[in-house]
Amino acid sequence: MNPAILRLALLGSRGSWRRLVGIAAGVMLGVTLFLLLWGAYQGLAARDTRTSWMNLNGSYSDDLAASFEPSDSQALVTQESDSYRGRSITLMNIAAPPTTSLNIDGLQSTPRSGEYYASPALRSLVASAPADALGDRYGKMIGVIPNALLASPDSLTAVAGRPAGTLVERSNVMLVNDLDGRAYPLSGNYQTVTVIGGIAVLLPVLLLVSIVTQLGAAQRRERFATLRLIGAGPRVVTTITAWETAATSLIGGVAGVVLAWLLRPLAALVNVNQGTFFASDLTVSVPISVTVVLATVVASTLTAIFRIRSTQIGPLGATRQIAERRPTWVRLVPLSAGMGTLLSTTLGVLLGVPIPMVSMLMIGGFVLTALGLIVAGPYLTLFASRVMARFSRSAEGVIAANRIRRTPAATFRAVSGLVIAVFMVSVFAGAATTGTPPAAVAGSVPSSTLIQNITGELGPAQKLDNDMDAALATVERVPGVTKVATLFTTDGSDRSLDGMFVLSAGSAQALGFDNLPSGEFFGLPYGYTSAVDGPAAYEPVLADTVTGESLLFASVVLVGTDGTMAALERARTALTLSSLGPIAQGTSGTVAELHAAGFDKMAASYAGLAYLGIGVATFIAAFSLAISAVAAVLDRKRVLGLLRLLGMPVSSLRRIVSYEAAVPLLAVVALSIGLGFAVAQLILVGLTNGTRTIGWPDPLFLVALVASAALAAAAVVTTFGAIRRNTEVTSTRFE
Repeated sequence: MNPAILRLALLGSRGSWRRLVGIAAGVMLGVTLFLLLWGAYQGLAARDTRTSWMNLNGSYSDDLAASFEPSDSQALVTQESDSYRGRSITLMNIAAPPTTSLNIDGLQSTPRSGEYYASPALRSLVASAPADALGDRYGKMIGVIPNALLASPDSLTAVAGRPAGTLVERSNVMLVNDLDGRAYPLSGNYQTVTVIGGIAVLLPVLLLVSIVTQLGAAQRRERFATLRLIGAGPRVVTTITAWETAATSLIGGVAGVVLAWLLRPLAALVNVNQGTFFASDLTVSVPISVTVVLATVVASTLTAIFRIRSTQIGPLGATRQIAERRPTWVRLVPLSAGMGTLLSTTLGVLLGVPIPMVSMLMIGGFVLTALGLIVAGPYLTLFASRVMARFSRSAEGVIAANRIRRTPAATFRAVSGLVIAVFMVSVFAGAATTGTPPAAVAGSVPSSTLIQNITGELGPAQKLDNDMDAALATVERVPGVTKVATLFTTDGSDRSLDGMFVLSAGSAQALGFDNLPSGEFFGLPYGYTSAVDGPAAYEPVLADTVTGESLLFASVVLVGTDGTMAALERARTALTLSSLGPIAQGTSGTVAELHAAGFDKMAASYAGLAYLGIGVATFIAAFSLAISAVAAVLDRKRVLGLLRLLGMPVSSLRRIVSYEAAVPLLAVVALSIGLGFAVAQLILVGLTNGTRTIGWPDPLFLVALVASAALAAAAVVTTFGAIRRNTEVTSTRFE
């Protein structure tokens, strides 16, 4: 092909250069986002691999305390969740003799009693905290856990050596023959949600690339019309289109790979699934990067070729806009099929019907629904334009309605990025509500009280063990501690105390309990740390019941504090170091901390991913909508210029453009929001067999909607200057 023809068609003016740079920039942004998302997906898998050393295989036994004998080839291990000032600490306790042959690969040796290894983040935290508030809990630090064993740079992890007698009585202790962890395969639900989340963010990216390649399409058609007038055939025009799109997409794709690599340290700071990333986690391999770039180039080129052939530029160079084929109700079929798949699969799961490949059906139904929304958009836009034309009472409204009616697909394409983003934001926001734990119980244990579960010790009728009594006295002397009390349970001989803890009224008052019943003792339900709809149901307990023949066991230690964080942390450390250690079950915590620890952390991680998806989808929508708005003005500058020549003021032209953006948005956005929450509900219910549902969205969803509306308005406003420039008399050209 003659190079002069290429220069004339592609690089004939400064505007052509700007158009090509804009296309390359849009492709670059799309490729960058895709590679960062792909890297994050790989990073989550890399986290599981690095922390597999914590997934130990061992045996549990109720009589382990009686049968255990120290051995060089065995160890006792417990895994617990500690905390410091609201930050969760992952703690592995190991009891093994000094001569043990067991060791965690990556650590110099197995810590002895009173020694521990800490992650870099925990080491810094220990150094910044008073010893009696944190560091003393674990003993002497003898080393640092390497990054190769950590989920993220900010992981707070400790491996502490303990005496065997401290661990052997605990209910969660296991006897292990090695310290080699096994990587657990991801659950099917987790993989399904991850794939759906990836598709949800990827679809707006693909729309962005599709929209940006349309930038300046009208200008390009005008240049191709000139080529047709001087004798170029359709094949030449198609070849030029292919070369133009392929070259700009390739440049943009390569730039996207470079930009993704440069942005890794910044993207790694995003907190996902309770931790940030190492920059290396987001590195995408060269073969995958090359595949993404080539796929982008091929897809963009084929799309451009299809569109240039559909414009029907004739041998006389006619470039008048051709009316689109009118969309019909058939466009609703994919959307209906997607929702039908999700609904039928969910109902089948709830009814107990055996359904093969539920996860694949959920993913397929989600993809069909999302694509169906895009396919149905032009038909819904056409319907809205008819309503607008019928009730419009202004020239601007009539012109806008008829233009939408003539080109519903092109009109909807301009706002499709925002429509699909609102849909994805609604899905994410709906899914995020399942990760929001309900409020802690009201009216039960005061928020300033630490709770420590213990193995039952004889209570008031038979006196507490002397060691336990001394331990409680030691904790009560800690600065900031106001009262130490115990909750008792019955041996079952008194049915009136079933499901109840017993606490003396005097201790309860000292701890700060409110609304206590009259009497010397009262009962507190077992679920006092769970979420309920109101205050805990306190019940009076007769003194004779407590002091009679029934055996009562001290099962929970309550440590009241003055409410300061320093007092809470000192008390937590004192409980860890006290002689309660052998009978302690897990670590201590307030009602809020225990409730958060008991809540499904996987659901909480889904919520974090959902909020991240909201931000990404909204950002992509902003960029794609701005590109669409500018492209729409450039594509219609001939029509707008003619209206200006006929005497229509610029303000009226601006209203026409505003109507053309608002009508398809109003026609589809409400449906997008409703479908988004419906899809989130069906997926959650179907994957969890009805154990999880969505709730009311939090204010972040409303913020995202307001931001989307503001972005839409801003995108339209940015076209106002272009409308004036491109509709001047000197800018209008005739055929």
